Amino acid sequence: PASTRRLAARRVVGVIGLVLAATALSGCWLFAANERINGHAVAAQYNGLANQTTAIVIYADQAQTDEFPNSRLEISSFLATQLRQDIPTIRLVDSRDVIDWQDDTLNWANLSMHDIARHFSVNRVIYIELLNYSAHAEGTFGDLQGHIRAACKVYDATNPGISPVWSDTLDILWPPRRPLDPTSSSEVAVRKRVLEEFSHQLSNRFHDHRDIEPTISEEEE
Repeated sequence: PASTRRLAARRVVGVIGLVLAATALSGCWLFAANERINGHAVAAQYNGLANQTTAIVIYADQAQTDEFPNSRLEISSFLATQLRQDIPTIRLVDSRDVIDWQDDTLNWANLSMHDIARHFSVNRVIYIELLNYSAHAEGTFGDLQGHIRAACKVYDATNPGISPVWSDTLDILWPPRRPLDPTSSSEVAVRKRVLEEFSHQLSNRFHDHRDIEPTISEEEE
């Protein structure tokens, strides 16, 4: 009868709909699982450092250098290592050469980025103004939490303008969620981890990459 055929047709359509819905849900789940494992694609905010001669110049005020005399060398060295890993064709001035020049040139901070680039014979300058550098959690008695906050800029010396071609302020804590008890780690270890995270985050601004969300345990390892 016609009514039986219509009922059968509706059942077939319903089954097909369920199959399509299940397939779509399966595809979404696989996509989400792939992103969880392999990360999601992130484009560079500025990709002009490949094949460029570059100097990393760090400004730290007297209070920062009094408390952490090697802060400029630590940050520039960690960043240089990360940049060479992520952008193999970048050519960097030795960090110690830059710091020695800063120490020997009292008015260096008043020079233009073009003058600094000319001195080091480079066409890019990564300029980092250190705003905060510490290994102890603020407002606690000895708890450990590395903190680097810095205004970061890139200058293109081949560009006649005086404005940076890229700028951002990074504010990095490690561990990010809560401080560590001083009996469970050391100031040196915490400072090393926040330096690694700062360098990783800053370098990622300059190349296409895949961003993988760490688990809570990975964040605190």
